[in-house]
Amino acid sequence: MARISVQNRREQLLEAAIRVMSKEGLDRATTRRIAEEAGTTQGVFHYAFRDKNELLTAVVAAVTTEIEKILRNSVDPTQGLAQAINDSIRGIWTYVRRDDGLQLMQYELTIFCRRTPGSEWLAEWQYSRYAASTLEILTESTQNEKISIELSELTNFIVAAVDGLIIQYEVMHDEARSERDISNVISAACSLAGISPPIRRTVTVS
Repeated sequence: MARISVQNRREQLLEAAIRVMSKEGLDRATTRRIAEEAGTTQGVFHYAFRDKNELLTAVVAAVTTEIEKILRNSVDPTQGLAQAINDSIRGIWTYVRRDDGLQLMQYELTIFCRRTPGSEWLAEWQYSRYAASTLEILTESTQNEKISIELSELTNFIVAAVDGLIIQYEVMHDEARSERDISNVISAACSLAGISPPIRRTVTVS
């Protein structure tokens, strides 16, 4: 039987950890439970990762990278800033609605990192990456448009507003309310930038 490389073991355990944390919550995601989900043993877990904290760091990185990919795939920078605002928010929203457990896991991880001495930086890094990715996309989409707000401030508004909408949705699961609020956030962001609202269109997330 071929020996599985350390990197492949890490990926296998990482995927298992995300599944367990999404379905059962962070508290129940013990090294034993994660190893069981991956079809291996605790010994193999500690062969691939020093400890659970190292795994959690890898989980945060993987989820953050996935969100960055979704943002990038949702937006065509040639369509201008207003359309980029619309498509980035609606692209993320499609991702949010696709998996409730994954969203709850991300909030649990953020809270865990903030409450765990030595891990505070990971929560800050996660949000900094979200903001940086959004800012990069908006910058690319601003094609000689004159706007009335710094793009960094517009980015912070969008990230904060979407984060609030996600929490609200996870609590209420009111689709109609969320749709109205998303439209309002898009309109508000465009108003802050001093540009006309975008044409509404469906965003497909791959």
